[in-house]
Amino acid sequence: MRVWRTIGERLNPVKHILIVDDDSSVLQFLGRALRGYRVSLARNPDEALTVASNVGSLDLVITDYMMPSMTGAELIGRLREQRPVLNILILTAHEAILNAEHPTWWVQEPHLGKPVKIEELRAAVTKLIGPP
Repeated sequence: MRVWRTIGERLNPVKHILIVDDDSSVLQFLGRALRGYRVSLARNPDEALTVASNVGSLDLVITDYMMPSMTGAELIGRLREQRPVLNILILTAHEAILNAEHPTWWVQEPHLGKPVKIEELRAAVTKLIGPP
């Protein structure tokens, strides 16, 4: 059972974003850029899967593509097993390669290249889940 702190929260709950990146400076940057949202940070895909399994609501996952233990595509597949309609935003420094290879999952998922500008990031997040 969810306990609401205020009537306003029940009408407009804070949206929860999970950010996954193996670079701690990127995690901190993205967390600061998305103030106003509830943000959880994961340093690797395994940690992200644990967080996703243990939180009630999750509105969006922002994930890096290239990480040591699994790719963003693999992580997305695993997350969607738990939450089939989960919103995803992929961030990658390999955007040009993925655009050229054109894999199906890449075409289907919203994505931004790194380095990402705060304005682009916030606009993409707002389009996916609305404002904070």
